[in-house]
Amino acid sequence: MPTSRDVLAASPPRLIASILARSASRLGASLAEREIEIAVSEVPADAPGDYGVPLARFAKRAGLKPQQLFEAAQEEAKASPLVAGLHFVRGYANLEYRASEVAKLVFAAVRAEGDRFGLVPADRPLRVVIEHTSANPVHPLHIGHGRNASLGDALARLLRARGHHVQTRFYINDVGRQVAVLAYGFIKAGLEPPKGIKPDHWVGLVYAITHTLLDLRRVKEELERLKREERFDEYREKIRELDELVAALSRLRERDPGLFERIAEAVNSDPDPERSVSDIMRKYEYKLDDEVVRKVREVVNLCLQGFRETLGRLGVEFDVWDWESDLTWSGSVARLLEEAKRNPAFTTYKGAYALDFSSLLADEELARKLGVPKGMEVPPLILMRSDGTTLYTTRDIAYTIKKFREFNADMVVNVIAAEQRLEQLQVRLALIQLGYRREGLNTIHYAYEMVTLPGAAMSGRRGQYVTLDELIDRAKAVAAEEVRKRNPGLPEEEVDKIAEAIAVSAIRYSLVSVSPSKPVTFSIEEALNFERNSAPYLQYTHARAASILRRHGGPIDWDSIDYGAAEEGLRRRLVLLALEFPYAFVKAADEMRPEILVSYANKLADAFNTWYQRDPVIREPDPGVRNFKLALVYTVKTVLASALRLIGVRPLERM
Repeated sequence: MPTSRDVLAASPPRLIASILARSASRLGASLAEREIEIAVSEVPADAPGDYGVPLARFAKRAGLKPQQLFEAAQEEAKASPLVAGLHFVRGYANLEYRASEVAKLVFAAVRAEGDRFGLVPADRPLRVVIEHTSANPVHPLHIGHGRNASLGDALARLLRARGHHVQTRFYINDVGRQVAVLAYGFIKAGLEPPKGIKPDHWVGLVYAITHTLLDLRRVKEELERLKREERFDEYREKIRELDELVAALSRLRERDPGLFERIAEAVNSDPDPERSVSDIMRKYEYKLDDEVVRKVREVVNLCLQGFRETLGRLGVEFDVWDWESDLTWSGSVARLLEEAKRNPAFTTYKGAYALDFSSLLADEELARKLGVPKGMEVPPLILMRSDGTTLYTTRDIAYTIKKFREFNADMVVNVIAAEQRLEQLQVRLALIQLGYRREGLNTIHYAYEMVTLPGAAMSGRRGQYVTLDELIDRAKAVAAEEVRKRNPGLPEEEVDKIAEAIAVSAIRYSLVSVSPSKPVTFSIEEALNFERNSAPYLQYTHARAASILRRHGGPIDWDSIDYGAAEEGLRRRLVLLALEFPYAFVKAADEMRPEILVSYANKLADAFNTWYQRDPVIREPDPGVRNFKLALVYTVKTVLASALRLIGVRPLERM
């Protein structure tokens, strides 16, 4: 019985690469199949064949004449029943498939494997840790965290489907100034979380009020100093900053006057708030005060409670939640610092303990492996502040070792914003410098660019953000209207369920459909476009295929299929697209590029929607052709459902 692995071998890139490589070998030359695969593309509509490759280029590389290589490839291609012909056109070798044989192969594999069709397991499964989202627990998740979570979860789904052993981890950043500022407001004002408000939303307001009040006090002190020193140009600049802070405080007061007054009174009564914040930071990091530890954990857990609720709506779960403070309390960070002090690269930089990487980066081969551009200046990594507290990058080094050790990982993938490129490189260099070479070389910074909302400027410190919860709710309201319009009389409970699935899927799709290296401007209108290039469009296509099969009612007669029906234009196109699925999946998983599957799913949906409207399935009078069409619908539905699940979109049976 054919399997997905057989379908993968028959996919255009693999089959063409195999034919050319074997042909070159017969002629005493060699060609790399991987290089050929990358060059395979669909043939233009006005040329013969289905998929082509620039033969002249590879013939030259192999030291052969193009005609010589083509003739050998023609002989090689005759051995495959899937190949109807090979054409030499303008320097290209264009392969033409025998669609009836392709349909037999694909349908047999789909019938045998069902939902597992296309999900070819890796030859060597790896143990992979994926750390993602890891938002600072000081305010609610926003759209940027949504992209991180969507990408991280899609990677986990892809790698698990590929047969790798995957563990997902959320790193709770509870050590450092941001959490200390939040805890300061929480402790100093003697706050208790109110009922009726999502806890992370309340925490975000406490943090913004406290941070802005502290900034206001700092700016006022700087103004007094500048005035005394008669530095009037700087004074005027600082006045502008003061005005902005006053405006921000006015907005924050409007949101909750009572909470604002309690925090303001507490901060204003403190003769040295900055020292108080530093004390909390130090006492918590080194576990010097049980009450401070209890209160910090209490307020952080409130935020995490809200995170879990939001992530639950997104369909994102974690295997492990790691507390940054546990790293310091366990002594692993202190032990790392002792290792660093004994290292030849240990130095002082800007008056602080640091590691210098200049000797390490002199190794050009290592720099190449780490992707360090030539001429890039990598400053020493500061390990500890003058007050004795460590930097987050220092703790990241210890955390990376922990991830490798606890899961016996072959690879650790950190989904972190692109703006952290330097810090992530420094962490990898530090690992190698300290003797953790395997860990340093197998830690991957999966960088992604930021997400913006049209007309919205965001600042967590000022409480200016649109929460991910708000975006999901807005998208859900729009989706519900569309569902009611398309399904008059559908019970409201069902409308709510479908609208939630559409809203979440629309957001997740928008955040993974674009390459992580490109910024995203999120638009609810575009995300909920039912007509093209969106999650609702793909969900609607899947629901349409499900509807056709429901209307048919009975089972498909797989043994009475007229495979000759596969040669008709649009049907032929769909059969060949189904053939591409295992290759698209393997490429997306191995290269960790979920956007490959998004592009493939859209191409498949476009072809299916064009076909079924022109070529009726249920009303087809010929039984053999009707069975072919039903099998084709079933195959498209199966493939679409798999592709959607892999990118975190929920396939729907009805819309």
